[in-house]
Amino acid sequence: MSRKSPDKQPRYIISVAASLANCHPQTLRHYERLGLVAPRRTRGNVRLYTEEDIEQLRRIHRLMDDLGVNLAAVEVILHMREQILRLQAELEELRARVVEYESAREERTGAYQD
Repeated sequence: MSRKSPDKQPRYIISVAASLANCHPQTLRHYERLGLVAPRRTRGNVRLYTEEDIEQLRRIHRLMDDLGVNLAAVEVILHMREQILRLQAELEELRARVVEYESAREERTGAYQD
């Protein structure tokens, strides 16, 4: 049985999440409607936020309050960030595959030279 990383385990109800992110619960609901954050739901439909969600809320807060970015731009920036993270993960996977391929090739060519 695989365990989720602690950052991805739902733990905080909306009032606690809002407090941790230094904003109002209604703001969190608005961000959810916009798709900027996606809290998990219990069977009773209660929103539960993860550490990862709280970090996302803090990112939004920093972009808007510290940098003066509007919500439309926040959405674009966060989307670009996700794309960059996916591409970096893909690049790391490709690098690992190249190293693996080169090692296997060296083993094959070294065996024939003996």
